[in-house]
Amino acid sequence: MLASANLANVYAELMRRCGESFTITYGAPPTYLVSAVGSAEAGKKIVLVFKEDRSGPVAGIRTTPTRARPKEDGSSNLDLTGSPLKDDCLVDAIGDLSIDLQLEHSNPWKLEEEYHRGIPVDKARSIICSEFLQMSEGLGSVWILCDGADSGQTQLLQFEFNPTHFSRGILSYQGVLPAYMVSSQSLVRQHGKAPEETLIENSYQVNPQMRLRCFWSSNAALPSLINLNDCEVALNHTFRVGECSPLTQDFLNQLRILVYIREDIVSYHKDVKRGVARDPTYRCGSGVDMDELRESINQTMTDVSGFINRYSIGNAEFDIEDVVQRAKVRRLTDLTDKLWELLKCCDSYKDLKMAFNMLFQCATRCNIVNTPTNKNRLAKIITELANRRLAMPCLSGAEPLELLLEIGLEKLYKDYEFIYTESKMCSTNLLKEDCSEAANDDGSPQNLPQLRKSLHNAVRGDPTPGAGMRKTLLHHNGAVKSGNAKYAGDDDDAGFKNSHFDEQESSERVSKLFQIHCTLEHLLMMHIHLNLANVYNDVCCELLKKPPKLVEAIDDQLSDVMDIRLSAHYVRDHLDGKEPYSRHITMRSHNKFRELKTTFYFNSENICPPNLAQCFQCDDKEMVQERTYHSWLYRKILSLK
Repeated sequence: MLASANLANVYAELMRRCGESFTITYGAPPTYLVSAVGSAEAGKKIVLVFKEDRSGPVAGIRTTPTRARPKEDGSSNLDLTGSPLKDDCLVDAIGDLSIDLQLEHSNPWKLEEEYHRGIPVDKARSIICSEFLQMSEGLGSVWILCDGADSGQTQLLQFEFNPTHFSRGILSYQGVLPAYMVSSQSLVRQHGKAPEETLIENSYQVNPQMRLRCFWSSNAALPSLINLNDCEVALNHTFRVGECSPLTQDFLNQLRILVYIREDIVSYHKDVKRGVARDPTYRCGSGVDMDELRESINQTMTDVSGFINRYSIGNAEFDIEDVVQRAKVRRLTDLTDKLWELLKCCDSYKDLKMAFNMLFQCATRCNIVNTPTNKNRLAKIITELANRRLAMPCLSGAEPLELLLEIGLEKLYKDYEFIYTESKMCSTNLLKEDCSEAANDDGSPQNLPQLRKSLHNAVRGDPTPGAGMRKTLLHHNGAVKSGNAKYAGDDDDAGFKNSHFDEQESSERVSKLFQIHCTLEHLLMMHIHLNLANVYNDVCCELLKKPPKLVEAIDDQLSDVMDIRLSAHYVRDHLDGKEPYSRHITMRSHNKFRELKTTFYFNSENICPPNLAQCFQCDDKEMVQERTYHSWLYRKILSLK
């Protein structure tokens, strides 16, 4: 706390002395600084001195090295982005993906950073050498953005507060160079002596949202810059809702509908508490003829053709893309799952309420064959009506929406359950809302759900073995609660409730389903681009055992990031012979009085906004067809006080 306060005091003093001439901020470091020197060196908060210019236009393109256009032939037009229905997408040119395909992606910098401009290097040095900085105390650094007009193309100067050493750092731009010029000999030469320790991180970009990072340390005098044998590997993938693939779009759309229904329920209950009298809103349906809907409901409740095995028999293994495609058209066996597909199409709240009345009338008058096996509230109502133990309910308020939300959550959960179990990626325990229960699961495939019911029991309406006594209005507290009855709620002593809704609990269920969907997206991209089938179970265990982040809304800007560790042998064949997309190499040497740290950063794109990088443009951008890097050199020297 004291060190942070001292750095804030330095910021206040700099504002007093230089605030009229320069822009000074105290906060998170800019992205280009973090990329070049590393997040550990940049820190969480810094004082940054620069000039701000908002007169120029905002950049719409990246500043990447210009390359000679390759000869066009039949083999150069590789489609490595991956069609969800093709299995011929093994990446042979993983290292050159972003160049050969001209992939579209967002800028690596923040919008605010496009207004950053450097100050003359001599003025920056005068601030660094000022007496008040030398006398100040704190923890952290002051960074000054330079215009790069000097011969060394200085981009940033650093003054680091250190209780025992004088600590200074310089980040300079080194121009554009081909990949073959990056060698251990040239780096050691620039470092000035044989390093005592070298930290290396190579990043391979699979596509704009996926990259593989290989990192290791070496004590050799001339360290190897490529290591695919005993390095640590991290796979990073970002899924953005707005970029959902057509293969999984149907499931995400169902989840969006559920979120909208929940929002409307919460909004209605808040208005009721405020004394506002109104009907709830239903805005998710495309519209359906009510006579046709009545006929569909009657047919659904009396049809016996849907009684088939819930899961396929045998130990056949299915491709994950094939399983997802099958899940979209799978035959629904439970009544409430089928009713979800019908009822969600209603055009308005009025139509939805009328549809439930049709449903209850059918349950009361018809001989129901397709008795529901789910444990939700609507299933209980239908069963009670069919067994003549309940008068036909009259829904009011948000009850139609609450019933629809519950059966929709259960149906979508079964869709994901089908995908994960049929593809044999993980057990169903990992898909449950109770993370503690999933954490104790060993991931074994014997935990498949036992939800099948014989036709005999389905017609009779008898309970499944071990479910306790049959529930009537006289035995509200005699029923044995099942694991799936959590969201359905408890029956009160006053009578049979038409619906149940808990705001927090529904939010947790929606968030868990979104976590399951994001995990599926990550796995699909791994399968399409890397085909690492042996790690799917481990990925599921790691991602699904985490507590889900609460999701209140699902819009196109929402994203989920996966960062997992892999064994090097899984990716060795994919990366062998490929040049990294970016390199981060840090060499350290020290003696009793002095410590030297040199960081080399190479990236296939310019990490700086175009207006800031204008001074870095050079004729070397017109180069041969080998991969080229923008390069930066960060040198930090600590001398004993």
